[in-house]
Amino acid sequence: MAEDDRIVEENWIDADWESHVKGRANDQSKDQAVPDEKLVREVLDAEQRAARQDADRRAEEELQQHDVPLPPPTLTALASGLAAQAMVSMGVLPNPVTGKSVMLLHQAAHLIDTIDMLLEKTEGNRTEEETQTLENMLHELRMIYLAAEKEKQRRRQDDIN
Repeated sequence: MAEDDRIVEENWIDADWESHVKGRANDQSKDQAVPDEKLVREVLDAEQRAARQDADRRAEEELQQHDVPLPPPTLTALASGLAAQAMVSMGVLPNPVTGKSVMLLHQAAHLIDTIDMLLEKTEGNRTEEETQTLENMLHELRMIYLAAEKEKQRRRQDDIN
């Protein structure tokens, strides 16, 4: 047998062996069960649920960091919160959610009237300091309201012209 004949024969053996191995691999993959769609869907759903639960847990932990003890509630603190909302409604302060200043004067008037109602309903039950604070707060809010109302009218005139 010549040297060239032996090389051809070895190449043939290598090629035959390679096709034989590939054939066995194909046969084995055919024997393996195809995953059940329902099972795949259940596994994916379980993974999604676990991811949602993990995200919910992290969000709750983050919120818990902000759960700090607060000072006792006071009439002044309640009125101050309403006053801050009125300032946002008059466009003096930006809305904390949108970051934009918008004039919602009906809403502002309602909040100012609510503070006035608190002043009226707590008559005889306030300290002198609380009374002075609420009266000053109402005066300032009413002055700002009048200025906001004028500004809104001026803007309407500018839009017309």
